[in-house]
Amino acid sequence: MPLVPLPAQGRRYQQRRRVLLSDTTPEGRTRLDALARFLHDVATLDNTEAPLADKGLWVIRSIELDIATWPRYLDELDVITAVSGTGRAWAERRTDLARDGELLVSAAAIWVNTNPQTGAPASLPEGFEAVYGEAAQGRRVRPTLVLAEPDAAPDLDLELDLRLADLDIVDHVNNAVHLALVEEALWRAGASATLDGAPTGVRVEFPRALPKGERARVRAWLGAEPIVTIGDTDGTSSLTRMERR
Repeated sequence: MPLVPLPAQGRRYQQRRRVLLSDTTPEGRTRLDALARFLHDVATLDNTEAPLADKGLWVIRSIELDIATWPRYLDELDVITAVSGTGRAWAERRTDLARDGELLVSAAAIWVNTNPQTGAPASLPEGFEAVYGEAAQGRRVRPTLVLAEPDAAPDLDLELDLRLADLDIVDHVNNAVHLALVEEALWRAGASATLDGAPTGVRVEFPRALPKGERARVRAWLGAEPIVTIGDTDGTSSLTRMERR
C-alpha cells in the first residue's frame, strides 16, 4: 500500500545523520536495524523537544519502509519526520531519508502510547492534538497487523542468544535488534543479497514484546518475498516481510 506523503503543513522535525561503520554491512549497505535506529532517534528527539508536559511512553506496532535507493557508508542523510495520522491511543509517523535532495527511503511507523505501569494502550498525551494535529490533518489510522507466518516449513530455524545490550529502557528487546536478527538470518541462509541493490519494500510488525532472559527463535522463509520471524517459547514477537520492487 503506498505511503501517504510526508505532511507539508504543521510540525516537522529534521536531523542530519551520517551513515557510519556501525550502520553498514561489509559491502557498505545500510542495514535494516540502522534504518530502524534512525527512525527511532528522530522520533524520540521530536517527542523530547515538543512542548508537551506528558511525553507518553511509546512502543512501535509496525514499520513500513519503501527503499528506493539503499543509503551507503558515509552518506549524509537529512532525516525528516512528522505525524501523519492519529487514533485513540496511537499515531502514525512518516519519515523521509534524503541525500542531497534525493529521496532514498520513505517510512511510516505506527507508535502506540502505553501505560508505564501496565503496558496497556493509553490515550494520546494531553496536548498532543495541539502540537501535532495540524500535520495529521484529521487523518485516522489503526494499528492493524496483516502479516502471517507461512504454513510451510521454514528454510532456516535456529536459536540465538540475546545480550544485555539488546534491551532498551522498557526492559524488552529493542525493535531495531529484531531487524539485526533479520539481517543475521538472511546472512546465515546465504540470502543477504536479496536486500542489495534493487528498490525494496519492507514491512515489520510487532504483535508482542520479546522479554529479557530469553533466547530468540529466528525462522526464515526464503523466496520472492522472504519472511523472517523472531520470537521465543511463548510465540512470535516480530514478523518481517521483504519485497523486491
